[in-house]
Amino acid sequence: MTFAVETDYPERTDGAAAGGIGAVFRCARNAQSLSGDALAQATGLSRRTIIKIEQGDDSVAFGSYRAVARVLGVDWLLDVFCGTAREECAHSPQYYLSGTTALSLPPEDGRPPALWYSSSLGNPKSWRIAGKHLTHTGHLIGVVDLWDATTAIARYGVTVPRLWVASPERAVFDLLIDHCEIKGKTVPNVQASDVDDVVSLSRVAQWVDMCEPFLSQKGIASIREWIEGGDW
Repeated sequence: MTFAVETDYPERTDGAAAGGIGAVFRCARNAQSLSGDALAQATGLSRRTIIKIEQGDDSVAFGSYRAVARVLGVDWLLDVFCGTAREECAHSPQYYLSGTTALSLPPEDGRPPALWYSSSLGNPKSWRIAGKHLTHTGHLIGVVDLWDATTAIARYGVTVPRLWVASPERAVFDLLIDHCEIKGKTVPNVQASDVDDVVSLSRVAQWVDMCEPFLSQKGIASIREWIEGGDW
């Protein structure tokens, strides 16, 4: 079985991107109760190649990564990690503002803030940070909808060398993954109806659908129940 490699992708992945893809491939395979041997047979690759891919070996041809992505039903991962923003994805920030803090900051596209907790923006100790206070979802959607808010946060009297912030949609996605999937709890103090005038819940729902192979059925059900509480 062979697969064509699109010309707008590299022949090989870089190390950082390959590591991220491999880890998520392994999660997707386990979530689908698919053995390594079964995946090898379905892709036409050797078992050894599958192991290398899941370990993030960047010596493996990109076409092999694509073959695995197609069998697992996660082709979109290659766009997230290795598409036109490949160089940026390879350097995904370790931390970024998210959750209610990001929802309180006016996004870069000119929309108003989804929440009105702006008084907390001038106090870094109150910030909600993905990778520290909230689950970092880079393993699921890469650097999608992260923006450089270094200048924006300076308006609140905070000067930092570089500050990445989640868009309103990414901030909601992070909240849902952190509470519904990881902690098994409902999102406290924020309902879909509180933010649906600013946040595109359909975009959030699309990400959830794409990430379904990596999430528990209980988590998915809880997340979708929360989203359905808003006005699409």
